[in-house]
Amino acid sequence: MALVLVPERIFSGLTDTASPGCVVIDDGRIVDVDAPGPGASDTVLTLPGATLIPGLIDAHTHLSVVPSRGDQLGQLRLAADVQLATARTNVVADLLSGVTTLRIMGQEHAVDFTVRDEIASGRTLGPDLVCAGVQLAKAGNHGHALSAVEGEDDIARLVDANAASGAGLIKLFATGGVASVATSAADAPFTGREIRRAAEAAHRHGLKLAAHAHGGEGARLAIENGVDTIEHGVLLDDGMIEEVARRRLAIVGTFSIQDHPAGIQAGDRHRPEILGKLQQVRHRVGETWRRILEAGIDIAVGTDSMHGCLAFDIARLTEFGATPARALRAATIGGAAVCDLDDRGAIAPGMRADLVAVLGNPLDDIRCLGNPVLVMKAGRIVHHSGV
Repeated sequence: MALVLVPERIFSGLTDTASPGCVVIDDGRIVDVDAPGPGASDTVLTLPGATLIPGLIDAHTHLSVVPSRGDQLGQLRLAADVQLATARTNVVADLLSGVTTLRIMGQEHAVDFTVRDEIASGRTLGPDLVCAGVQLAKAGNHGHALSAVEGEDDIARLVDANAASGAGLIKLFATGGVASVATSAADAPFTGREIRRAAEAAHRHGLKLAAHAHGGEGARLAIENGVDTIEHGVLLDDGMIEEVARRRLAIVGTFSIQDHPAGIQAGDRHRPEILGKLQQVRHRVGETWRRILEAGIDIAVGTDSMHGCLAFDIARLTEFGATPARALRAATIGGAAVCDLDDRGAIAPGMRADLVAVLGNPLDDIRCLGNPVLVMKAGRIVHHSGV
C-alpha cells in the first residue's frame, strides 16, 4: 500500500518553479510525481497550504560542536562519551529542522562513524551521515584537535585509515580559520605537494577531497592542487573565483556560524583575536559570495555546527543575490552532488523519499523554511505537526 502526499504545491528541485501535484511513496522511494490521483488502497496525507521540497542537506557540519559554548577545537578534544552525548542531541535537532543528510567535516574518537552506524541501525534518530573521519590538519594550526599530520606519507596513511573506516570524503585544513587563535584565515599550513598527495590518496579510494579554505595562499594552493570542494571561501579573490569556475570545483558556503547570534560571536565573545577575524569575514562575505554566484559556480551550503539552523544559511544566500530556487537547490541537489549521492536532493521517481513540507511558498518567502510541518526520511515520517 502506497502513501500519497498531497501538498498545495511541489518544488522538485529540478526547475525554478513550484507546481500543484502529489507524490506517491512506496518502500522508502518516490514511485510517482504528479500522479492523476491516489488509488483506492492508498493512504493519503493532505498538506493544505504547504509546499513539498526535497529533504535538506547540510553539506558542512561537525557532530559534537556547539559554537555558542566557545573553543570549538577544545570541544573536539573532549572525551568520546561527552562528544557522543552532544552529537546525539545535535542530530535530532538537525532532522526535526528538515535536514535528512549531513556531511560531517572532521571528528575525533570516531564519533562520526559511531553515530552514523547508530542512526543506520535505528538506535539513534537523525539524518544520514556522510563522514570525513579525522581531519587532515598540521600540528598547532587551525583544525588540529587531537590528531595532526606531518609530511606526505603521514597524510596518505590518515587518508587510508579514514577510507578503511568507511569515510565518504576526506577533509583538509588548507588555511587558518576564524574560531582559533593560532593562525589567520589566509595562512597556508600545507605545501602544494602535500595537498596534491592528499588529493591523490583520496581519489584512489574514490573519495572527494574537501579543503577548508577561506582565501590567501592556502586557498590558492588548494585550488591548484586537486581538491574537489572549497569550504567557506569567504576571502577568495577574483582570480581564485575564476580558477574555481574554470576547474569546475564546488564551493560550500557556511554563514550561520559567523552571522547567527548563537554562533562564534556568542561562544568566543571574550576573545578579541577571534572577534577581529570574525569582523573581517563578515565584512567580506557579501561581496565575495555575490561574485561566486555571478560566476555560476556549483554551490552547496552548510551550518558548520549550527545544528537546526540551515534555513538561516539558505536565506543568507538569497541576500547575496541567489534566487530562492537557486538557494534551495544549494541545500538539496547541490548538497547531494558534493556528497556524491545521486539518490536524493530532488523529487522525482526513483529518488529516496526524503521530503519536507513547509507552510507557504519558499519561492515567495524563503523564511518559511524555518518551521517545517512535515519531515520524512526514506519514506518514514519523523515529524508531522498535524497541519
